[in-house]
Amino acid sequence: MRRRLAFQAVAVTSLIVLSFVVPLGILASRQARDRALSVAERDAQSLATAIAVATSFSEPGLSIPTAQSVFDAFGRPIGTSIHLTDGVVIGEGSSNDPDVAVALQGTAFTARTTDGAAVLVPVLSGNETTVVRVAVSQDDLSEGVTAAWSVLAVLAAGLLGIAVLAADRLGRSVIDPVERLRSAAIALGTGDLTTRVEPGGPPEIIEVAHTFNDLADRLGVLLQEEREAAADLSHGLRTPLTALRLQIDGMAAGAIREALLDDVSLVESAVDRVIFEARTRGSDAPRRADLGALAQERASFWEPLASDQERSMSTRLDATHSWVYATGQDVTTILDTLIENVFTHTDPGTQFAICVTEDGTLTVEDGGPGFEAASARRGESGGGSTGLGLDIVNRIARRNDAHFKIGTSSLGGAKVSITFKRRP
Repeated sequence: MRRRLAFQAVAVTSLIVLSFVVPLGILASRQARDRALSVAERDAQSLATAIAVATSFSEPGLSIPTAQSVFDAFGRPIGTSIHLTDGVVIGEGSSNDPDVAVALQGTAFTARTTDGAAVLVPVLSGNETTVVRVAVSQDDLSEGVTAAWSVLAVLAAGLLGIAVLAADRLGRSVIDPVERLRSAAIALGTGDLTTRVEPGGPPEIIEVAHTFNDLADRLGVLLQEEREAAADLSHGLRTPLTALRLQIDGMAAGAIREALLDDVSLVESAVDRVIFEARTRGSDAPRRADLGALAQERASFWEPLASDQERSMSTRLDATHSWVYATGQDVTTILDTLIENVFTHTDPGTQFAICVTEDGTLTVEDGGPGFEAASARRGESGGGSTGLGLDIVNRIARRNDAHFKIGTSSLGGAKVSITFKRRP
């Protein structure tokens, strides 16, 4: 009986190890592929944006010299090509690529190729369409996967070795702890990075549980760093996007202007989603932020743009340091989102003000046209935007137990107030 139970324990342990090694290996493969494609998409979008801007300041359509100049400005990246409507190709690419023919119809997509994948982004200019193609090699798509599988294989071998040596003594007492470990491993493999195992049972199983928890902690740290990097990158795009929108607003009315405004709105929507998702999932930062100092810092950051647009910006801090119950990242995101809304939805020269009171209330108000309460709901906006800005601010406020309120400013426009809980 004891030998049979020991055999069962070894069999169950083997299944448990495989059940979390394989999903983790698959997860590592998917992350490597997604990371490579994300980089390619970013590069393609950057080149497409540059082409769109260059085209908007020239005659309708993209000339070969202009396309060559834009391509050279980006350093002639390897694997990247620009396909013009008449079949001319700038860079590495074939004029007979069937994927390019599909993209010339106005569809952006990622295609599989014989040696990896390719990201194709069309750029509309009048009646002509230009396609930016960025190739991603198979080596880039699988970068780091072999090392990850090797580490997981070594870990699996070590865990199985421990199970074999301890199986004769563990018997039935090992079954319940291993079952808990199996369930946690499956949950982690499906993406639940909060899963942890309460160590219990024989010493060997306790060691396995600690190893699993260490691995889960490490994965959580790596993913958090990746989210923060994505959020910082997206955050850095806010100011140039706002400047780009203002330049497009100054163009003469027409189809090109409307198309560019739509493209900018889509990019702004994507940036807002990246910032919100990257900074709201798995954040373990301490909820203690200096509201006054952060408000002063962000006001200084936006002041040059306000000066360029001849906007009167006032900052009133009733307390130099006002500690509130929130993370510094959340407060920064709220400030930048509200200030960016002022630049996006009011005319140049419109004044606005930032105020921090001693009770932990942050207020941003302007002298623009204002908005209605429905603007705080996701996807609804009275200014022709995506409606994500105030929704993000509202969600962050709720997550930090803060009170969100919108109304009419004393300056005649919109007013948004967030009252945080005070912290010593």
